[in-house]
Amino acid sequence: MQLQGYHSLFSKVVISIVGVALAALTGLVFSFAGPISRRLGDSGMGVVTRVMGLVLAAIAMGMLAEGLKALLPGLA
Repeated sequence: MQLQGYHSLFSKVVISIVGVALAALTGLVFSFAGPISRRLGDSGMGVVTRVMGLVLAAIAMGMLAEGLKALLPGLA
């Protein structure tokens, strides 16, 4: 993966605006977490928790596979 340099002032401003927008969106989602969890109830929250655990496990396995391919290229 090749990293691009963001050396111009415009690029830095755009990246900063995107960061602030993501932080605001995250704050907005967190502010609605209480009402959403009350509407889902205990069983709904259990389902969401299990699905998010499955997503997290899938991401972890993908990272593990990529790491093993880099460490042991003969296996790839």
